[in-house]
Amino acid sequence: MIGKPISSRTALLCSVLSVAVLVAAYSLLADAQHRKNPDDRTIPTWHQLWGGLVFLCEQPTQQAGDDNADLLAAALQDAGVEAPAARRPQGWLEGRILWEASKASLGRLCGGLSLGLAGGILLGLLMGCFHKVDAAAAPVLYFASRIIATAAMPIFFKLAGIELQMYLAMIAFGAMPIVTLTVSQYVRDFPEELRFKAYTLGASDSEVITTAIFPSVLPRIFDLAIMTIGPALVYLIAAEQIVAGEGFGYRIRVLTKATRFEVVYPLIAILTVYAGIMTWGLRRLQRKLCPWYGATKR
Repeated sequence: MIGKPISSRTALLCSVLSVAVLVAAYSLLADAQHRKNPDDRTIPTWHQLWGGLVFLCEQPTQQAGDDNADLLAAALQDAGVEAPAARRPQGWLEGRILWEASKASLGRLCGGLSLGLAGGILLGLLMGCFHKVDAAAAPVLYFASRIIATAAMPIFFKLAGIELQMYLAMIAFGAMPIVTLTVSQYVRDFPEELRFKAYTLGASDSEVITTAIFPSVLPRIFDLAIMTIGPALVYLIAAEQIVAGEGFGYRIRVLTKATRFEVVYPLIAILTVYAGIMTWGLRRLQRKLCPWYGATKR
């Protein structure tokens, strides 16, 4: 029967089986590929993937005499030599590929998403509450929401350079129009009788927005923020693969050119884990701030 609930034990069993089937299928594919070519790296074995993960977590040495050498390039060229202690990266985490890539990419992602969501939520509330604001902003935002941010990257390069500001601007531009239009629709869906009741009780415009409308749409804003993570990652990785000197996109590009797919796959998996952690964090915050929303969904 459609929509019939299942027990938690059955759901867990189905989840475990799906993962087991995926792992088994990949193992068979990798084994078949390595029977044809034992040196193949395009479909690495589990042992090779573990080696790639270790490579990401290690602290490579620098090339002799070059304090500014790209640690990853030195490692890929097998040219790294033991550097004097004074020239080693300072700190336990410094210089490790995974740490450096995570620090760069997550900073850009969180900064751009924060700007896009904050601007979109504020403008969306104003558009949903005031028809004059909606009439003035809607045409521009509808047009902007149809622009593909990755196609407009040359414009961002020209206007904002290739530093942090460019990543923040591109992610915010990609997220803000859709967030604004969606939030404004959420506000328009707010029941009129509740709005009139708030005015009847003597609330001002700002009080209606802050005490009635915003708390009502807040749970759906969390859902919207979660859905925005995926597109924001697309914009970020695309830009990093073209112009960045650090970050997941840059590392994936360099490692792909070096046919080090046993390192590329863990990078992609780790990036997916980061997105999952962000989703989990937003869900937890949603349940804490809007407990009634989770109760109605269950």
